[in-house]
Amino acid sequence: MIPGRIVGQSSGESWIGLIDATYAIILTLLVIELPLIILDTIKECHDHSHSFSELGIGVGSLLLGYFAVFTILYDIWSYHKTLLKDAIQLRLFAISSGWLMFIASLVPPFYYLVNHFSVKLLLHYSKYPILADQGLSTARTFVYILIALLYWILAFLARKEQFQRGQSPQKRQELFLIAGTAMSKCILITLMMVIAGSWHIPPPTPTLLLAISTYFYFNFFEFSRKKG
Repeated sequence: MIPGRIVGQSSGESWIGLIDATYAIILTLLVIELPLIILDTIKECHDHSHSFSELGIGVGSLLLGYFAVFTILYDIWSYHKTLLKDAIQLRLFAISSGWLMFIASLVPPFYYLVNHFSVKLLLHYSKYPILADQGLSTARTFVYILIALLYWILAFLARKEQFQRGQSPQKRQELFLIAGTAMSKCILITLMMVIAGSWHIPPPTPTLLLAISTYFYFNFFEFSRKKG
C-alpha cells in the first residue's frame, strides 16, 4: 500500500488531481458506450420492423439513463473532492480513496449491461423473457449496490473526520452535512432498489428519480440532531 511516510508528509489536496482524472475517465466511459448502444437499438428496430415510437422510447430511455448515472457519479465526485480538502486522517483517506475509485469504475460496465438487457426486454420480450428479466434485474441491482456503497463510504469518512481534533466548527458543520446527506442518499437508493425489484419498475425511472434527488437538499439525520 501507500508508504506511511509519504502519506504523512502529504495532504488530501495532493490527490485531487488523481481523483479528478479518474472520475473524468469513468464519465468518459459512460458516454463512449452510449452511441454504440443507440446504434444497436436502431439496428434491432430496423431488422425486426419495430415502429418509430418504439425506437423513440428505446433511445429516449438510453439518454435518460445516461443522464441519471452521469449526475449521480458527478455528485459522488463532488463529495469525494470536498472531503479530501483539509483532510486530517490521511492514511484512512488514502486507502478509502482507492476503494472509492475502484467501485466507481465498476458502474459503467454494469450500466452497459442494464441498457443491453433493457433493449432486449423492450424489443424482444416474447423471444426470451426469462433471460431479459433476470439479466436486467441482476445488472440493475449491482448498479444500485455500487452507488449505495459509494455513498456509505463517503458518509463514513465524513463522520470519522468530523470528530477529529483540530477541526474548526465550520468544518465540523460541513462534514455533518456531508455525512447526513450521503447516508440519506444511501438509504434512498436501498429503498429504490427494493421498490424497483418488487414492483418491476422499468429503467431508467428509479435511477432518474435518484439523479433528480441529488439537486435537492435532504438530510434524514438533521431533525434528530436538532431534537437532541
